[in-house]
Order: sequence, then structure tokens, then C-alpha cells
Amino acid sequence: MTRDFETTVAAVRACEICKPHLPLGPRPVFQISQTARILVVGQAPGWRVHETGIPFNDPSGERLRGWMGIDRSVFYDSGRIALLPMGFCYPGTGKSGDLPPRPECAEHWRKQLLALLPDIQLTLVIGQYAQ
Repeated sequence: MTRDFETTVAAVRACEICKPHLPLGPRPVFQISQTARILVVGQAPGWRVHETGIPFNDPSGERLRGWMGIDRSVFYDSGRIALLPMGFCYPGTGKSGDLPPRPECAEHWRKQLLALLPDIQLTLVIGQYAQ
């Protein structure tokens, strides 16, 4: 890994930009490697993902892996697949389900992280906010 990669990933994992707005506090959840060839862009982690710290570790992740035709070992191989939601932390619950992803993540980190993924050949965009 390059120094820029390591530094940027460490900064994102330690991010607290939107801490005052997060009911469970910050816990950035994502998966990234400079060798990944597939990028899955989701919305934001749900409470179950927040609890485990594993991206797509919920029923939606099971459906996604089934749709992709791959098992957990392939899906969680960061050398193959990067998982970068629009918001890295659980945003909380609203009247009709989880709140939208906080905009701070995409505004502050998205371009920096995407620049560190030189080999992406396929991007899957999952959900309204990711689109």
C-alpha cells in the first residue's frame, strides 16, 4: 500500500465530522483496497452493520451477494471488491426507516477515496442515495 492510501484510509476510519448528528456515534464502515476491480456503492450502514462493523452484514447484503452470484468469502475479499457507501456511519432512524446518509462523508472523502482505486472495472450503485 502506498503512504497516501494508508493515510487516507486511517483518516476516514477515525472520522468524526458528523458526530453530533449520529445517534450511535461514529463508526465508519467500508472496505477498500488498491487492487479492487469491483466497486459497490451503497447508501449508509444500518444499525446491524454499525454493530458488527462489517459492510452489508444484513439481509440486504445477503440479497446483494445472491444477485451477484458470489459468496461471503469473495464479497469480503477487499483485493477484489471495494465497498464504499455514500455515508460511512449509521445515520439513525426516521419516521419511515433509516435516515438518508449524512452528506459530509461524500463531500469530504469520496473524491479522495475514488482516486485511490485505479483498477475499478465495474461499479454497482445500490439505492436511491447512491445514485
